[in-house]
Amino acid sequence: MQEGVIILVVGLLIVFTSLLLLFVVFQFLAPFILKTTIKRKGRKNGEGVESSGPKYDSGEEMAAAAAAIYLFLEDAHDEENTIITIDKASKNYSPWSSKIYVTHNLHHR
Repeated sequence: MQEGVIILVVGLLIVFTSLLLLFVVFQFLAPFILKTTIKRKGRKNGEGVESSGPKYDSGEEMAAAAAAIYLFLEDAHDEENTIITIDKASKNYSPWSSKIYVTHNLHHR
């Protein structure tokens, strides 16, 4: 009983310590990585700092995207035939799928 409590406490300490360590790493390391990535992208593009203004697409690109979305949504909602027919499927008898051999044990031990 004593060993089980010790294992439980040590396991919980390991799990919560690792979760706390991951939280600290992501909390403080993520902004640093983000800043260095932005600086690196700026150097690749030949710019000092990325402009903070919004970038707008041309009117033709917006119209093409809107037309594609409209056509996609219209195609997804086509009128369908609402008549439902149920055909009875014929089942051929097969001794391999017969339940009588499963439910009745003919061989007594």
